[in-house]
Amino acid sequence: MTAEPVCRKTLNTLAVFKGNGIHTNAETVLTLLPTEIGTGIRARRIGKPGFVPIDFRHASAEKSIRRTVVIGPEPDNLVFEQLEHVMAALCAAGVTDAIIELGGPEPPFLGGGSKEFLQGILRAGVDESAVELEPLVIHSPMSFEYGGAHLVATPHEGFRLSCFVDFPGTVVGSAGYSMEVTLENFAEEVAAARTFALKRDIDALWAAGLARGGNLQNAVVFDDKGYSNDRLYFEDEVPRHKIIDFLGDLALLGRPLRGHFWAWKAGHQSHVAFAQKLARKYGLS
Repeated sequence: MTAEPVCRKTLNTLAVFKGNGIHTNAETVLTLLPTEIGTGIRARRIGKPGFVPIDFRHASAEKSIRRTVVIGPEPDNLVFEQLEHVMAALCAAGVTDAIIELGGPEPPFLGGGSKEFLQGILRAGVDESAVELEPLVIHSPMSFEYGGAHLVATPHEGFRLSCFVDFPGTVVGSAGYSMEVTLENFAEEVAAARTFALKRDIDALWAAGLARGGNLQNAVVFDDKGYSNDRLYFEDEVPRHKIIDFLGDLALLGRPLRGHFWAWKAGHQSHVAFAQKLARKYGLS
């Protein structure tokens, strides 16, 4: 199976996002900027020199608990985390080259999904170049197990994601969502879907210094009795949000993808490890 190359794209102008981070709850600003074609998605910290590529080489599966963590090289070892929602929006919009500028380790969490990031990217505009980029094409099935998660890549003419969650004894239960990844489908079907948490886990998350900026506007909270939120954006909002997370983490490969990617009971640690395995298998590392 072969796939036509796609043209590399960057932004026409900058896009600025302001808000509080999900983990620190600190006010922060994220700026997406155009960059030279061929340089990929890179991050920089305000006041610090140099760039850190946001890719599978710098992502840490070990540290990616509840969010994806990318660590820059020595001596600074700058940490960029929780970029998966931004990366999913960039990927859905076809942006291959951009600069992510942050004043701290995490971006504003905004609505808890990718909707606001996607809207900002589309307002800024996307500039298509004449430089082509070869897609990563899945030629044969690959299965991967990691910490109780099961992930699979199979051949497919387009780019499809299928995610399945299992929260027995809760209102969510076993649920899944599958989507052919296009800009239109992403915008309409999943971009607004918010992150989620089991009600019983929240105190432990706060004690670990995580999710301090979470609330019922930017996160879906549930237990065995139902949802704490007044309303859901989608009846199956939880597995739809998993599509955002999975897409944002597969975007670490830095290539358009052609295949069907499946994830059962997976999280950022297993997503990152899966992307790194794909990179090794297809000669990207």
